Amino acid sequence: HEVAAAWFQEQLASVAGGRARQQLFDRGMAPATIEKLGVGYAPPGREGLKSHLLERGFSLDLCVRSGLVSRRDTGETADRFRNRLMIPICRDSGAIIAFGGRAMDADQQPKYLNSPETPIYVKGRTLYGLHLSKHAIRKAGQAVLVEGYFDFAMAVQGGVEPVVATCGTALTLPQAQTLRRFANRVVLSFDPDAAGQGAA
Repeated sequence: HEVAAAWFQEQLASVAGGRARQQLFDRGMAPATIEKLGVGYAPPGREGLKSHLLERGFSLDLCVRSGLVSRRDTGETADRFRNRLMIPICRDSGAIIAFGGRAMDADQQPKYLNSPETPIYVKGRTLYGLHLSKHAIRKAGQAVLVEGYFDFAMAVQGGVEPVVATCGTALTLPQAQTLRRFANRVVLSFDPDAAGQGAA
């Protein structure tokens, strides 16, 4: 995952990543925020990351088990993430354990594609951004919980430091127990739509 994150960041910085960089700027993300969160870009090709990982000595089976490469029933393999803005998901120690991929095109489905659950990543146990905000949460005695990666990014960029995000799910008991280690109080700041209010 660390190697993949570095590769995604290289793609974002490349000539081919110009459109992806523009999308991030259009969303109001400053270069410092992009760098802080390690945001990258997965190009449209089917085997760019796979080839890079194989060249670095990782086995194809490990690439599949990591969730970075998909294997079809036919046995054919390809990059799981293609033509997407890539957001690394870390455990609270800072180690990258998964990715969230945001579609680049309006008609691209699904809009968000996350890593599948793997031996190192369980969605319901993970809080996005906690590795960056845990000290601020402890200091404030409370956490603001938002729904997504970009909500987290804009909050942090706007100076709201004691903030974390769910990984596309409602708050789970393990996530609440993790937050309880750092603060007694959690403020839910979910979207005002039906899904957000239902989650709240």
